[in-house]
Amino acid sequence: MVTTKYMIMMTNMTTEPSAIPADEHTRIKNVCKFIEEYATAMLSAGATTSRIEHCVERISKRYDIISDLSLLPSRILLTVWDTSHRHNYSLVGHTHKNGINLQTVTELSRLSFLDIPLETACEQMKLIISTPRLNKWIVIMLTALANLSFCRLFDGDWYAMGVVFAATVIGNVYKNYMLERHWDIRFTTIVAAYISAIVGSSCFIFDFGSTPQTALGTSVLWLVPGIRFINAISDMTNGHYVVSQSRMTDAVITTICLSLGLCLALLTLNIQWK
Repeated sequence: MVTTKYMIMMTNMTTEPSAIPADEHTRIKNVCKFIEEYATAMLSAGATTSRIEHCVERISKRYDIISDLSLLPSRILLTVWDTSHRHNYSLVGHTHKNGINLQTVTELSRLSFLDIPLETACEQMKLIISTPRLNKWIVIMLTALANLSFCRLFDGDWYAMGVVFAATVIGNVYKNYMLERHWDIRFTTIVAAYISAIVGSSCFIFDFGSTPQTALGTSVLWLVPGIRFINAISDMTNGHYVVSQSRMTDAVITTICLSLGLCLALLTLNIQWK
């Protein structure tokens, strides 16, 4: 009696997977690959964990599958099920060090709302990922204007604002030069902060303007990793403590590096901060 029951159970186990059509297996596999590439691109571009989860949930509902997504600092773990829970497909995705790109995050988020076939969605995603970044000179000038505004916000005069603008442009040019040659990001931050602080100390050296402290203090603010700090807090409130801790640590290290560059500039010029 026990043997008969065991044989019946074995028969059910061997025949059940074969009931899944081959095209259904292929569909689930393709959807899993799409979501893996999508979530990896979002995480690499600097999206928060909550945004990634919401976008993946919308995509899963659209293509009639159930997804289980785990986010880690440098990779994602994804398992996709069919609605009957009879078949699944799993993938591990690794992030790319492409830097934060909020334009990519925005376009990929919009993609999750579109009701389009999977093949079209894959083409749209590849197009978004391959879109070139904004011209670096436009970014440099906009960054300099933003840092100039910070100087004015802290009551910097026109001399200080001009010095901060020049310090931001020169420091950013050197930073891009080193990153294009794959220098270490921490050393690059130290050097960029040092150069910006040297230029920002012009008001001290040449004794013009009434707010030299403001010029020097705000000359390195463009290096502060504000987005990473914000993302770390957002991830923490969303319960993704591992990703949050990783992003917070990365942001703190960057802040320490820019502070070190500023201190080296003060020591080099023997400026006594008052």
